Amino acid sequence: MSRFKKHGRGLFLFGLVGVANTIVDFSVYSACVLSGVAPALANILAFGVTNPFSYVVNSRVTFRGAAGPAPLSLKGYGKFCAAHILSLAISTGLVFWLAPLIGPFLAKAFAIAVTVFINYFASAFLVFRAGEEGPAGKAESP
Repeated sequence: MSRFKKHGRGLFLFGLVGVANTIVDFSVYSACVLSGVAPALANILAFGVTNPFSYVVNSRVTFRGAAGPAPLSLKGYGKFCAAHILSLAISTGLVFWLAPLIGPFLAKAFAIAVTVFINYFASAFLVFRAGEEGPAGKAESP
């Protein structure tokens, strides 16, 4: 049960960071489009800004250990970015497959709901090593 509580809190914090990340993403995307950048390129540029932002903020908030923020590294960011690119591919596939069946907005909502869990657990177990310390300062007992 303590692992469930730990990851429940971590998922909640990951979601809060996700809201902030979405605001930054939409702002960058909008600024690019309003400046004449093609929407597809604007989306890639927004991802390029928001993905490192998400990595840093999640290290400071979601995966903060009892001793402080989770350490940042290029290797850790590479894993984080790879997980998010994988999620981007999964969500795109889900939207492509589900949109004709349930509509594009419901398909997108479903894809977000699925990939938030993929991103959280990839971050927790591959990037920030939740087994060593729990999210948000909760040290895991043996």
